[in-house]
Amino acid sequence: MFVLKLIAGPLIGALIGYLTNYIAVKMLFRPHRPVFLFGHRLPFTPGMIPKRKNELAAAVGSAIGDVLLTKKDLAQAIPSESIKGAITEDLWRRFEESKESSVSVGQTITSYIPEERYEPLRERLEDLITEKAVGALRQMDISEIVVREGTELIREKVKGTMLSMMLNEQMIQSIAAPIGEEIENYIEENGAAKIRPIVAGEIARMEAGSLGSLTSRIPLKKDEVDKIVDVLYDTCVEDSVGMITESIDVAGIAETKIKEMDVVALEALIFSVMKKELNAIVNLGALIGFVIGLLNLLVDML
Repeated sequence: MFVLKLIAGPLIGALIGYLTNYIAVKMLFRPHRPVFLFGHRLPFTPGMIPKRKNELAAAVGSAIGDVLLTKKDLAQAIPSESIKGAITEDLWRRFEESKESSVSVGQTITSYIPEERYEPLRERLEDLITEKAVGALRQMDISEIVVREGTELIREKVKGTMLSMMLNEQMIQSIAAPIGEEIENYIEENGAAKIRPIVAGEIARMEAGSLGSLTSRIPLKKDEVDKIVDVLYDTCVEDSVGMITESIDVAGIAETKIKEMDVVALEALIFSVMKKELNAIVNLGALIGFVIGLLNLLVDML
């Protein structure tokens, strides 16, 4: 009985210290929502972290964006050979996989670009190819080709006949020149209308074909993909590092993500990181309570 009296004080102190710290740790998170009694919110509800979740999100976001992952860090990380290599590997893998694909080219395109946006792009592509084709025909100087080739052809056809003695060079050219001019005029007036349906048909045929049949005909090598990525990355990324880093608000992203997290998920996240430390706080309360109880016992004995 005497021994029980001796240890009762330290044990009760340890129990009080343990329960006090246990409740304090739990009150960091619990209750998750305000508790109301007769229309009045009870004190200490919700818990400290749910109550100050937005402030916590802002503080964590600021710590990440201003200290852990600054814009300077991003600027140094973006022009990375490892990133280039990863992009190259991914593109090459997709290219190789596409050779086995039976999905149509059109379906592949519309899986990335909505059809309502793709239609104007396809029409613009048809216009562009048609314009290039008509422009190429104009630059060919059809009239001069007809005169030159026509003269040669007529000369060959009438060679050795009586007609060859009647048709001299100048006469043949005078026949061919108007024909060439008529052809040029026809191309000028009707070239686009005649070529565009052909272009549209070829694009439609390509869209209907499988992606595999298209990519299998492309003689592309991995080192060529590497060079393409190098050029595009240097042009589009490294030259725009400043603009890219300025547009990435790391602190804002982190803050938003924490604000969007459910309180239960946030509690689980914090406990997964600080479980040992929080348990140590609870056990430390028991230890301090035990020591205080022991000191009280010693004082009473004196």
